[in-house]
Amino acid sequence: MLTQRERGRLQRERDALLAELRGLGNLMRGTVVEVGVQCGRPGCACAQGAKHPKLHLSVNLQGRTRGCYLGQEREAVVAPLIAEYQRAWGLINALTAVNLALLRGTHPGGRKGRRATR
Repeated sequence: MLTQRERGRLQRERDALLAELRGLGNLMRGTVVEVGVQCGRPGCACAQGAKHPKLHLSVNLQGRTRGCYLGQEREAVVAPLIAEYQRAWGLINALTAVNLALLRGTHPGGRKGRRATR
């Protein structure tokens, strides 16, 4: 069982994480992918193997992968949205760990330590 001090610390940590979650901004799930393409001009370097880099957004929605051409301009718009989504997942994982610790701490019995296996 958790001591009152430990429980209080975990509850304060949970409240702080919830406050951060409430403060999340606009977000988007996805991955920015650089792909190489050939332009089709016969004299271009890409015809010999050096491809032109293009930026695309890859997102899986409802079990289907969707793509969208970004280019340099729209990458600057999408990058902060993806970063905010990753921050949200970090907060969710931390909140899950705190809630699990609180839940386990309420169990009156439980094992005190690891038992030796036979």
